Amino acid sequence: MRDLTQRTIELAPPGRTILEHQEFAKLATAHGWSGAWISELAGFDGVTQVIAAGQAIAPGRTGTAILPMQTRDPLLMAMTAASMNQLLGGRFVLGLGTSTQVIIEGWHATDWGKPLSLTREYVSLVRRFLAGERVTTNDGRYRFHNASLGNQLPSDIPIYLGALNDRMLELVGEIADGALLNFASVDYVRHAKERLAAGRARAGKSMDDFEIVVYFRCSLTDDYAEVRDRYQREFLTYVMAPVYQRVWSPEGFGPMCAEVERLWRAGERAAALNAIPDGFARDRALIGTPEEVRGRLDAYFDAGMHSAIVMPVARPDADYADDCRAIITGLGDATGK
Repeated sequence: MRDLTQRTIELAPPGRTILEHQEFAKLATAHGWSGAWISELAGFDGVTQVIAAGQAIAPGRTGTAILPMQTRDPLLMAMTAASMNQLLGGRFVLGLGTSTQVIIEGWHATDWGKPLSLTREYVSLVRRFLAGERVTTNDGRYRFHNASLGNQLPSDIPIYLGALNDRMLELVGEIADGALLNFASVDYVRHAKERLAAGRARAGKSMDDFEIVVYFRCSLTDDYAEVRDRYQREFLTYVMAPVYQRVWSPEGFGPMCAEVERLWRAGERAAALNAIPDGFARDRALIGTPEEVRGRLDAYFDAGMHSAIVMPVARPDADYADDCRAIITGLGDATGK
């Protein structure tokens, strides 16, 4: 576990190819970024991305934010994590999450399951395999008989979990080493910290060695109109997802989510996009000049965030690679505060 008194920003490489991932990771290393985190959606697989980025950003750490738990069984995930950690010299963090029903059931033809019970069972099994145990189970989603990592050496790999609602936040505090938050406002980080602390307390643990990490999309611009349409389109998918609706409703955005979904299903696509307020996106992303973005990061750090994962988002009318490079270099001196 790293020193949590240090404020760090780490890169989510935005490459359109694996080689571009590596290029951006190398550039980030040269400008003081402290690590790289990889997500897995429907493009490049997470394992290949981790190895590529991790080798490029050495000696910084590399993590997954996130790998869906349902797409790899616990033994395979433990095998994968142990292999990546060995190849990266012990610099790997295993970030897991339950993803969404659309991705798991629609894209992977796999049962989504019950997120809370799945997460508790899955993390327990992965930890047992990484500890070198031979595992036999008699109930739950996964039925193993004398399964183990074989000749893999036991590995103490940190496990971080994606979390949204209160019950999952408390579970993450109880069983994980860190939390991965997505599309979080400053107020939400404060709230999440309270729920995570409640989970830690329930398990007899403190927050002293627990890391809160927030995943951001970031665009450098002095004119929000340049990127407004791009962010509206990304937030649209999440605004209509029930799991995110349950998170944003307590913040007062329940009626907005319902109206956006109503308009979209009625075929009023432009109206649905425009129903997402500018402030909603700006409060959950890093958009502005370098100075404004640094100020926003400071507010998140003050609210309880330890590390920021930043994915550069190029302006639609700019050269993609050049704009991503500009974000990486422009925010480089915001690290290490």
